[in-house]
Amino acid sequence: MKQVLLIGMLGLIGLSACQQEFEPIDYGHDACAHCKMTIIDKRFAAEIVTEKGKAYKFDDLACLLKYTEEENFNSTGTILFVSDYSKPDNSFLDAHQAVYLHSGIFKSPMNGNFAAFASAKEAAPFKDSLQNDLLKLEDLGPNE
Repeated sequence: MKQVLLIGMLGLIGLSACQQEFEPIDYGHDACAHCKMTIIDKRFAAEIVTEKGKAYKFDDLACLLKYTEEENFNSTGTILFVSDYSKPDNSFLDAHQAVYLHSGIFKSPMNGNFAAFASAKEAAPFKDSLQNDLLKLEDLGPNE
């Protein structure tokens, strides 16, 4: 009986260890998985969480895109998160649901210069002044 209980508890621990959840970024301490720079700017941070729950953190969406391309990253079962430019205090969005603007006015850490927004409405003040088109993740480069 004790063995069955122990095996059941170990199974639950194993399942909880593989949960696919966003892992908060420790700004000023965590390093970008691609360029290794310390992640500081909350407006541009991004994260990949694998099917097994491993989190890869990035200081710029451009680093995330380059990482997935250079590492031949298998996106099956992964979740991509991006910081909401209009609400950067630890507000992260599903990267596939977000809309993006690209402009040098954003001045992201690695010069990717992409800003992510929850919706077209949130991006509208920037879009109107930039006269740029809204983009989706698949428009930004290799990530599948």
